[in-house]
Amino acid sequence: MNILVVTLSNFGDVILTTPVIMALAKKYPEARITVVVGPRARSVLQRSPDIHRIVIYDKKASLWEKLKFIIELRKVKYHRVVDLRNTAIPFLVSCGKKTPLFRKFTKINMRDRHLEMFATVEPGIPDPSLFHFFNPADAVFAMRTLDAAGITEKKGWILVAPGAASERKRWPVQYFKEVIRALHERTGKKILLVGTLNERPVADSILAELPGIVGVLCGDFILPETAALIANASLVVANDSAIMHLGFELGTPTVGIFGPTDHEKYGHEGPKFRIAREEARGCSCRSDQLPRSERSCFHGLKPEKVIELSMELLNAARSS
Repeated sequence: MNILVVTLSNFGDVILTTPVIMALAKKYPEARITVVVGPRARSVLQRSPDIHRIVIYDKKASLWEKLKFIIELRKVKYHRVVDLRNTAIPFLVSCGKKTPLFRKFTKINMRDRHLEMFATVEPGIPDPSLFHFFNPADAVFAMRTLDAAGITEKKGWILVAPGAASERKRWPVQYFKEVIRALHERTGKKILLVGTLNERPVADSILAELPGIVGVLCGDFILPETAALIANASLVVANDSAIMHLGFELGTPTVGIFGPTDHEKYGHEGPKFRIAREEARGCSCRSDQLPRSERSCFHGLKPEKVIELSMELLNAARSS
């Protein structure tokens, strides 16, 4: 059986689609799964042994390149096509069952919506297995990098991601400093700052104020290596970002910080996940009158709440 999954382009968005891939792999363990993904987010998928082929779709490519892309896909007859991007691809390739072009969702959460779309092709979705975001070599490289940075602990650190793809989703850095100081004082744990290279100035400003408490790793790892760190952490504290979604998918206790983005749409539920937010109705920003793309307010969310939720998760893990 050949199965085609059309996923998205951004890191966080693709992470939210991995349960669909794993549900397919669980239901059809002998199937050959091909995944179409945007060029930036290939690293989310590249370690998975359940994916047989990754095909890059660049929406900025020329018309000729896009035509070659479709010609390549048409070389295979697919028994199932699950399009999570809502494109014309299912109607341009040879396939059996496919997701519909016109959709009506009953779910709000994007992760749930992807599984709901999968159900239009395959009723009776099995519980997805854990997606393989990293392999043993990634874990070894991550540990060696920590050793080189003078970080001797092999697991149990607290990971903090003060950045996000969009600046408007970044909680004030001073608040992160207060959270980091409090968590270190209460737990004695090393705090590792993770993220992309362009987020390093934010991490360096935290290091300057809290030397000896934090280690800065922004830009030091590709996504699979970061995932290996997350899998061995005791806690993740992050803005609404790919790091936050990885924490949830890997089963690591995670606090997701929300302000301008929709916590119901992009947050998670579960015993190891907490949403840190305040009600917009009590805020003077009137951001509910603005388009989502222009909102940037966290509605007075203070460090005390993030610290409380973090300790709640750490204490629950300690007692389990």
